[in-house]
Formats: sequence, C-alpha cells, structure tokens
Amino acid sequence: MKRNWILVTLTAFLLAVVSLLTFHLHSEGIRGVLSQFQEHQLSQAKHLSNQVQFFMQARTRGLRALASFSSLKHSDARQQRLDIQTYAQQIEKVYVKEISLHNGLGTVVYSTDSDIIGSARIDTSFFVWAQKRENKGKISLTPAFLGPRSLTFVLATPLYQEISGSGHSEPDETFVGVLTFTLDMKEFIIDQLASVDPKMNLDQVWIMDKEGTLLFQRQHPEMAFRNIFQREQSCGECHLSFEYAEEILTKRQGTADYQIRNHPKKIAAFAPMEFENVSWVVVVNSSYDQVIGFAERSLREHLFLLGIVVLAFAIGSGLILRKERMKMKAEDEVIRWQEKLTERKKAEEALQLERNKLKGILDSMNDGVYIVNPQYEILYLNPVIERECGPIKGRKCYEVLRDLPEVCSGCRIQEVFAGETVRWEWHSLRTGKTYDLSDIPFTGPDGTPCKLGIIRDISDRKEAERALRQSEERYRMLVETMNDGLGVQDEEGVWIYVNDKFCEMLGYSREEMIGRPLIDFLGGSDQTIYSEQMTKRKRGELEPYELSWLSKDGRRIFTLVSPKAIFDERGEFRGSFAVVTGITDRKQAEEALKESERQLRSLSFQLLTAQETERKRISRELHDELGQALTVMKLRMNFVEKNLLKHQSKLKQECDYGIQYIDQVIENVRRLSRDLSPTILEDFGLSAAVRWLINNFAKSYNIRVALDMIDVDSLLPRDSHVVVYRTIQEALTNIGKHSQAENVSIGIHADNGAVSFSMEDDGIGFDEKRSSQKGPGEIGLGLATMKGRARMLGGVLDIWTQEGKGTRITLSIPIKREGAS
Repeated sequence: MKRNWILVTLTAFLLAVVSLLTFHLHSEGIRGVLSQFQEHQLSQAKHLSNQVQFFMQARTRGLRALASFSSLKHSDARQQRLDIQTYAQQIEKVYVKEISLHNGLGTVVYSTDSDIIGSARIDTSFFVWAQKRENKGKISLTPAFLGPRSLTFVLATPLYQEISGSGHSEPDETFVGVLTFTLDMKEFIIDQLASVDPKMNLDQVWIMDKEGTLLFQRQHPEMAFRNIFQREQSCGECHLSFEYAEEILTKRQGTADYQIRNHPKKIAAFAPMEFENVSWVVVVNSSYDQVIGFAERSLREHLFLLGIVVLAFAIGSGLILRKERMKMKAEDEVIRWQEKLTERKKAEEALQLERNKLKGILDSMNDGVYIVNPQYEILYLNPVIERECGPIKGRKCYEVLRDLPEVCSGCRIQEVFAGETVRWEWHSLRTGKTYDLSDIPFTGPDGTPCKLGIIRDISDRKEAERALRQSEERYRMLVETMNDGLGVQDEEGVWIYVNDKFCEMLGYSREEMIGRPLIDFLGGSDQTIYSEQMTKRKRGELEPYELSWLSKDGRRIFTLVSPKAIFDERGEFRGSFAVVTGITDRKQAEEALKESERQLRSLSFQLLTAQETERKRISRELHDELGQALTVMKLRMNFVEKNLLKHQSKLKQECDYGIQYIDQVIENVRRLSRDLSPTILEDFGLSAAVRWLINNFAKSYNIRVALDMIDVDSLLPRDSHVVVYRTIQEALTNIGKHSQAENVSIGIHADNGAVSFSMEDDGIGFDEKRSSQKGPGEIGLGLATMKGRARMLGGVLDIWTQEGKGTRITLSIPIKREGAS
C-alpha cells in the first residue's frame, strides 16, 4: 500500500511540473505575441501618419496651384467659377468635399456646394491672421466642427490682388479673400486602413493635437474637441487616469496600454504628424483580448490534453486504491464487530446505571411520581406517594390514589397511550389537598406503552391565588369608588381602562372610551400639551400638569393630571396610568377672580385718571387764582412801602418782611402746583419729567443720586406716563422721608421686552415681613399704592429690604409702544 502511494505521489508531482511549464510557456508566448503585435501596430500608426501628411501636402500643392490662377488674382468672377469648377472635377476623387471662395468679409461668394453660398464659415481669428502680409502664401489647417463624429478639416490660404498705378516700382497687393478646400479625412483614413489591414476599422483610430485636444474619437464622440488637461468632475466616471494620454503627448511615438471603465483593455500605437501650422498624434489601438485570443485558445487546448492525462492517472490510481481499501475494509469490519460487542456490553451496564440514577432522582423528588401500564398496574411509585397513599401491595392505580374499587369515571389513560400529554387538577378528599397532575406517554423497558404520572401539591399556590383575587377585588373597589378619575393607556396612547368617576366626568360610558386614542378627547392646544408630556413620560420625567378634556356634550372639563409611567423589565415604555382630578370649579373661580381683578384695575385706572384731572384743576387754580392774588398782594405791599414817610421806617421794615413772606408763599404755591400736575410731563415727556423729579429730589433732601437711564417715552403708551411718574415720585418721597440715606442709585433700562425702573438706597431699611403683618390702619398707603399702579400697567413692583442694609425697589413694565393694541 505504501509503494502504491509513492507511485501516485510521484506521478502527481510530474503532472504539476508539466502544468507549471505549460503556464510558463503560455505566459512567454503572450509576451512575445504582444511585442510583435506592438511593433506591427506601430508600423501601421507610422504608415497612417505618413499617409495623412502626404495627403495634406498634396492638397496643399493643389490649393496653392488654384490660388495662383490669374482669375483669382484679378477678381474675374466668371472666370473664377470656371477655374474652380474645372479644378474641382480634376480632384473630385481625392477626398475634397468642396472648394469655396470667400471675400474679404468672410462671406462665401462661390462654392462647389451651392447650399453654403452667402454664408460666413471662416472663423474671425483666421481672417485676422490672413490679412497680415507676412502670411501671404501660407497654409492653415483647422477642424470644420461639423459634429463630434466628423473628421472634416478646412485647408485655407489667403488671396492677395495686385493694385496697378500705385506709382511704385513694385506693384502693391491687397487682401481680397480666402480660398478653402474642405477635406473629408474620414473616408481617406477608412481607405488607408483597408489598404493596410482589411479587418481594421475607424473605431481603432483617434487623433489628438500637440496641446492635448482630442480631434477625433469615434467610440467616444462626446470627447471631441475637449482637452485632456481641462478635466471635469464627470471625467472620473470613465477614466481611471489620464497618464496614458500624457505619455502619448510626451513620447509622440511608441506604444502604450490603457483602459477605460467598463471597456476592455486596449493596446495603442502612436506616431506624430507634422504639417504647416498643426502638429498631431495619430493613435491606432486594438483590443488586448483580440491580440492574445489565439494564445488563450492554445492554452485551453494544452490544458484539455493535460486534463485527459490527469483523468487517466486518476482512474488508474483509483483502481489501485480501491483494491487496497477493500482489503482494509474487511479487516476493519472484523475489528468493528468486536468493538460492537464490547460497546453493547458497556451500553447495557451504562443503561442499568442510568436506570438506577433515574430511580434515585425520582425517589428524591418533592413531587409524587408513578408509572402505570395499560392494565392499570403500578410499575413504580416514589416515596412521596407511598407516604400519602401507602404501599402498592398488588393494588391498581385507582385503588391506591383514589380508594375506588373500579376505574375512575373520568380516566383519560387511553388518550395518554395515544401519545397525548394530559394535565389536570384534582382535590383529594382523603388528604384535603389540591394536586396538579401531569400524565405523560412513556415506553416501558419491555417496549409496552405506559403512563408516567407526576403529582404536585399546589394547595399553597391555590390559597395564594385566592388571596390575590381577594386583594385585586379590594383594589378594584378602591379604584372604582375613588373621587378622582383614573385611566390606563398603552404605549400607543389608547385607553385600556377607565374608572367610573372618569367616565362620569366626561359623560361617556366605559365601552365608548376603551379602545379609543386618548387624543380624541382633547382640543387642539391640549393635544400639544399631551404630546409634550408623553415625550417626558417616556424619558421617566413625571410631573403633574393641567389638561382640559372635551366632554360628550361639548363642555370643557378642566383637570389636574398626575401621571405614572409603566416600563417592562427591559426598561422599555409600555404605557402609563394617571389620576385625573377635576378642577373645573377652581378654574371658573380663577377666571372670575381674574375678571374681578381686571374690573378693579379698570376702576383704579379710572379713579387715578379722575384724581389726576382733579389735581390738574387744583394746580391751575393755585397757579392762576391764588398765584395771581398773591402777586397783586405783593404789588400792593410794594406800593404801600413806597408811599410810607421817612419817619415810618419801622412800618416800612414790616412791609419788607411781608413782601419776602409773600415771595416765599408764591414759590411754595408754584412748587405745590408743579407737584400736583407737573407741566413738564405733558410738555416734554416722561424721560424729561423723571430727570426733573430726580434733580428736585436731590436738592430737596440733600442726597447724592447716581442716575443711569435711557429715553423711555417711545417704549410706553402716553396714558401710562403719569402712572409711572407718580410711582417713581412716591418711591423717592418714601426714600427722602424715611430711609435716612446718603446715596441713591437709580437705573432705567429696557431688556427682554420690558422697561425696568430700579431705585436703591443705602439707608436704614425696614423689616418687610413685620411691615406686611401690620393691619390696614397701621401702615401707610405708599407701598400699596405703588403696587396697585404697577398692576394697572401689567407690571410688577418688587421690593427688597433689610434693616441696616438699605432698600431696593424695582418696577418692571412690559414694553407697549404708542398705538399698539
């Protein structure tokens, strides 16, 4: 056997060596074929390039010959047409599509293609070049731009005409137009390819100028007249790299490999073509697969022959090995039978051991276990049942378990023998306990069907279930009789339970609510509140919130919702329940209170307006009547003083005292008039009035004031200016009379949609808590009046004070410009 394996191994090694040599020869053959093909294709590219150059030179000679005709130099139109037609007939088979004559403005005056006469087909830049005297007699070659698949070029030369009678020794010449040949290079190249190799076609040729502009590419016409150095983002969809094109432009002659996405690999040979003002690179390419195709076929043939040899070797080796395996198989069969006998003996011993283990397990179980055959005979009974029912002693199962003389009326042993597992409960009158019985199909040691019964005492569990049901009934009664509503919803927001109180609040029956989305019972704004709260609830954020419901009769029911989220053992949201407390009466009371406050605010505003009106009236009377009366009195006193005699000096002194007192009274009347109704507020606005008020305060009480304020007239409506002014006046009066301050800081600013008036002193302060606990008769009206005026304007008056540390009063009023609703 060992010798056979050595022969097989050596043969396999020789086959592997032959295979490697075959692949090596194939690789060398491909390299040789590629080298020869590249040389051949390069010669084809050179030939095609030379033929194109010869063709251009021949057409150039023809163009110059035609341009030298006298008719073209002396503007003889009729003779020009005859000469052009005659020449066109002579060269009609040399790929000249048309001959055209252009005047000095670029318009075609005559052409062998009558359709283009009268059109302008020459580029303006070319005419600028042609009009230069140094370019006389030169030739220009440009693409005709007739389409991306076109290979048409225009061969052109400028025409000059002699001007006689110029007085110079040599005649002058002037530019009169351009003579052009339109060349069909496509047909020319097709014929040249056919002469070189009939299998070649125009798809294998593309032309590029020295600047990198692609002049012709039949397979990719969209690339025509595009420069390889001016790349767009879309170029990367087809080209892996432009290195092959840059290599062609650099070398100008040679071969190169390249590949475009989703196209086969190509072998390109390229050669230069120089002519007049152009320099091209003519490229001829072929598919890489076509070149190496025959080499691949040769490889397949060699591999086929090698496969036949391998197959023959495999068959021979298989026959030899088969004979050896049959011999070994017979020897193994003998050994296997010996092992089987040994294993069977071990299996019987192991089976008996397992039976003993199983009996030990069944004997140690807390549940009762017994085995019964089809004749109701007990084959096994574990100690648990023996303790409850006594020993077997040849009794049947119905005698041992139920003390019955015959088979139980509800016995289902036949169902168990049919292969079903039966489970049922049984209450024993003998023990007073409840048992859970499981009867399982079981095959006995002799192969007969048996029943394996398991008896579990579930008396404690039954008692726990009964207690749980009683507890559930108590909690259900608690939920159903509570004064607040209670609802439970699933993770989709659908009601799965509502108590009677909640149904009563909304006027629906329980059947009408359960199974419907909670959002159906809410209005638009409350739906938004509910959605926001549900998002918080899923994150575990719980907080009571107010929600109004739509009852069945259309009323809005205001409630306070106290939610609780429900999460499963994985922490996923599974719904929530909430206690819903009705607050409709409270909300109505709040609304009534708000309405009362609004009416009180309106009444206070009217009262303040009436007060200000009365102040203005008193101020005018003080200023007009009392002020004028005092002035008249002062004038009379002056008159009396002037008419007194010299010896009446004492009386004259009394008059002086009287006049001074009258001046003091007049000043006090004026001050009182200004305090009652400051005209500066009406004449110059709130900001000016506040500055005037603060200046008078600083002078009157000899207190240093630091003022930082902005112009607030445009930020508050005009009818609120007097309320603000009186509030500031009251605050300054309290500071001057009670604070004993030396410094006061006043700031007026606008921020966050409100105007803030802040006044802070360094006086003695007071205990605000003790002050607020005083009765109405014990405290003044100053603070209460200021707070009432702040509420009238929709603002807030905040007071901070501490004994020995001064007082800070802040008035904040929402910005409401004049005329805003």
